[in-house]
Amino acid sequence: MDAIANGLILLMLSIGHAELWIVVINRTHALPIHDVWLKRLRHVLELLIVVFPIVLFLAVGLYTPGVLVGGAWSQLPFWWKPVLLVCVLGFLGLLYSGFRHLFYKPPRQQIEHQSELIHMRQRLNQDLIGEGPYRYLAGLPFNEIFSVEFTRKIFQLPRLPANWEGLRILHFSDLHFSGTLKREYFVELCRIAQETEPDLIIFAGDLIDEMKCLDWLNDTLGPMQAPLGCFFILGNHDWHQQSLQIREALVEKGWIDLCAKPFLLQHAGHTLQLAGTEVPWMGAHPELKQSATGEGIEPESDFLLLISHTPDNFHWAARQGYDLVLSGHTHGGQVRFPLIGPVFAPSLHGTRYASGTFARGSTVLHVSRGVSGIHPLRWFCRPEISLLTLRTID
Repeated sequence: MDAIANGLILLMLSIGHAELWIVVINRTHALPIHDVWLKRLRHVLELLIVVFPIVLFLAVGLYTPGVLVGGAWSQLPFWWKPVLLVCVLGFLGLLYSGFRHLFYKPPRQQIEHQSELIHMRQRLNQDLIGEGPYRYLAGLPFNEIFSVEFTRKIFQLPRLPANWEGLRILHFSDLHFSGTLKREYFVELCRIAQETEPDLIIFAGDLIDEMKCLDWLNDTLGPMQAPLGCFFILGNHDWHQQSLQIREALVEKGWIDLCAKPFLLQHAGHTLQLAGTEVPWMGAHPELKQSATGEGIEPESDFLLLISHTPDNFHWAARQGYDLVLSGHTHGGQVRFPLIGPVFAPSLHGTRYASGTFARGSTVLHVSRGVSGIHPLRWFCRPEISLLTLRTID
């Protein structure tokens, strides 16, 4: 019985150790570090995650003190004790993340949530796996990459002008054109999204992973239209590519670049200020109240909307007084474990804002799980496109 208990403790310590390095992976992938260096760092840390349990079971479990073969923990050399203590802290951190995921509730500002599944393979009746990188992942059993969740959420926001009751925003992100998922997949999703007839369309970054796919815009984002306009920012994967060319191609298709300058939109007698931030990869945070032409200061806007590729800018946005923040980047973790939830999320906050709706003061954040990824693997974490309807408070 002691051997079984000690084996479970060693397993717990191994999981805690893995969690510590995952924390490092999540935080470093939230920084403006080039992809080449991130991959090298991740490979080293993944090797440590695999090697440490082997060393632990051999050195502590089977050899001195051999807790799996009758030895005692008190016989451990002194230097092992702080190492194992840190592993315990890592395990407790994982438990905390799991409880946070398990008991997550949307804030009171989200008053309704409906969703429908779109099974893309059945809908298009064809194989949607192309010749791009990591295509073997797309064909793994139980992969949900081709099962897209179209969510409809209603937010009740205090500063929304009464004349804007029912304003509909299409929010999507992380298309990651690479050739791994065929063009037809994205063409159909964009067509479905357009059919909802939103008032405003927002794309929150990470468009291109392979520049050869840039002409896919002709059939995907290019035809999309909305009465109040189509707005975009770029993400870290676009930063790794030829971001200026990507930006110019979107502008040529009629999309408005929110990182060029904040955009003041007059609608139904009120002013909506839209701004974008690609920090920490490109540019700087926007300054509020700047005019669309950059000439002088405009009167205070009735409603402030920020598009930030990463949810890491949420706390900054709340301090600035934004009403609504729309983000992506984290993909919901892509893989979620039962009870525990997501583990990997490239954010300074780890998995805290992996996906969903959050509130801080009067600022509401909506984080999309995104449509795709350079690694086309989704388990218990379907791709997502969202239609957000805004309502005033009675």
